Amino acid sequence: MSLIVWTDSLSVGISSIDEQHKVLIKIINDLNEAMESNETDAIMKEIFQRLSDYTHVHFKYEEDLFDEYGYEESPAHKAQHEALICTLNDLKQKLDSGEHKIGIEVMQFLNRWLTDHIMKTDHAYTKFLQEKGVE
Repeated sequence: MSLIVWTDSLSVGISSIDEQHKVLIKIINDLNEAMESNETDAIMKEIFQRLSDYTHVHFKYEEDLFDEYGYEESPAHKAQHEALICTLNDLKQKLDSGEHKIGIEVMQFLNRWLTDHIMKTDHAYTKFLQEKGVE
């Protein structure tokens, strides 16, 4: 079962970013399905690594746009990105050491963080980037 379902309310109105958000949602849903199916730790770690890797790609894309067009809220937005990267790195370390497993708490965190971040922080840059011609 999907943890996060894409709806138009998640769209930031910029197709390149919406497509990246859909990839993040797919990976989180893959991780959730693996957890619900009691997949092996190795499979869940591989999916979690994909999530971490793609998160870096997506954040770099957004941040490059901010730098290119001079988005004033960039420092605060980048700080939120950095905070998630730190949390993902910490979770990965705990998963790798066996100290932590992917469970409901992790999935709820990822769901809440991604949807809140898109709905609040990402929607805040929509008009700015659209006015710059970003599609």
